[in-house]
This record gives sequence, C-alpha cells and structure tokens, in this order.
Amino acid sequence: MLDLEYEFVLGRKGKSVRLTVEFQKMHFFHLAGLQYLKDLPRLAFSAELIFDQLTDGTISADYIESSRQYETIKNRVAYLPRLEEIFDSNDTIFRYNPALQAFSVIEADFLMKNTLDNINLFTFLAKGKSGKYFCKSFFPDTKKDYAERQTKWTVLLKKKLRKSTGSEEILYKHPAFEYTPSQHSWRGVER
Repeated sequence: MLDLEYEFVLGRKGKSVRLTVEFQKMHFFHLAGLQYLKDLPRLAFSAELIFDQLTDGTISADYIESSRQYETIKNRVAYLPRLEEIFDSNDTIFRYNPALQAFSVIEADFLMKNTLDNINLFTFLAKGKSGKYFCKSFFPDTKKDYAERQTKWTVLLKKKLRKSTGSEEILYKHPAFEYTPSQHSWRGVER
C-alpha cells in the first residue's frame, strides 16, 4: 500500500470535494491496533521503526500474538491484508461527525463502510499535515454501525495511483460525472 494513493471525488447536493488518500509506514501501527498491546515492550518505539522491524522479521507474528490483548485486535489484523481490496471496491463514504456517535472517540473526517464476508468493515480517514488524507483507524465490527446517522456522499470518481510507475487506474466514474484524464480536470454534477 505504500506505493499507492487513492483519489476520490465526492459529491452531495451540488457540492464536491476531492480527497487524496496516502499510506505511510507510521500509519500501520494504529491500523493494525498495535497500540492496544501494551504488554509488549518491543512495541514502545516509533511506529516507523516497528513497521520496519515487522517487515524484516525482527519482530515476529508470534511475538505480536503472544500479547494478552491480541484477541482484541485479531479480527482487525485478519482483514488488514485486504485493505487494497477494500479501497478498490468501496463505494460508500460518509462525512464523519463523531458527535453523532456517543460510543465513538475516533476523530476523523470521512468514514468508508464495506462489507466483506458478511462483516462490516469501517475505515476512518483524517486529513494529514500534507493536505492528503490517511487511514486513521480500521476495524471490523458486527455490533455497532459507525455509519448510522452520518451523512452519505456520492462517489463521483475513484482513481488508484501507483507512485513507482506514475500509472493511474480509474476504478469508478459516476455516469453523470465529466472527467478528462488528459487534463486531470473534472466538473461536478448536481444531484
């Protein structure tokens, strides 16, 4: 995912917004839920260092699974390898307002909701300092619907960009949305 960016154009009531979602090493720690494994001292370092140590095998899967809290993140870890599939297939995005969910403490700007294997998966997007969005949190949940009472936006355009090659793939274009790839421009559509 580090080589990918996703670009969304979302529309609602004649307004549109453009989001570019990026992935960085430091985001993995929270996406995997490793912050909940407080009984593992080797996870008390920078998120980027931990990512590198997981990648090179310095920290093993067995070590992560040895935590007494591992059961709390087990399902999240199981779906994390499918994050690209989730982004490729997602067409349900909400403007997220945490005040509408008394049970949520997640601060995010947008929420993607997917269903895989009959399980709801929630991906929260927040705007970073670079102006691009990142995955702030990600998890499956069968008991709570974080999308309930949130404002749904229509996906007008979704592109997948591969940074290493500069290639882009249009994953979805709304039939009433005008987009000219050669000029990298678009015109929003009122619904």
